Amino acid sequence: MLYNFLRIFSGGSHLIYGILSLTQPFYIDEFTRFGFSDYRVLIATVQLILGLIMLAGFFKIKLTQVSSVILAAMMAGAVVTRILIKDDFVQSFPALLYMFINSFIFIKSIKSSI
Repeated sequence: MLYNFLRIFSGGSHLIYGILSLTQPFYIDEFTRFGFSDYRVLIATVQLILGLIMLAGFFKIKLTQVSSVILAAMMAGAVVTRILIKDDFVQSFPALLYMFINSFIFIKSIKSSI
């Protein structure tokens, strides 16, 4: 039950974050602060697509595996970025949390397909 909730939570969150990053000035400014303004559209689009793929993973577990491992890697990169730009723990926590959530989803999906 927790596993399925986290899949919906992660997929929906990344889908929404992708949309917000493409359209909202606050998120556009954040990508500039991160030093990734040139890659904002790519990163946001990938997150949006991976969020959709995570949700589609309810029909094919391989989709969950692929989306969760890529999202976990992206969130690891986000954690490193937050450290490099000297964000505090509160600012960095969401990226850290999503890294752990997506890692958990990946590990659980691998175990469930064996």
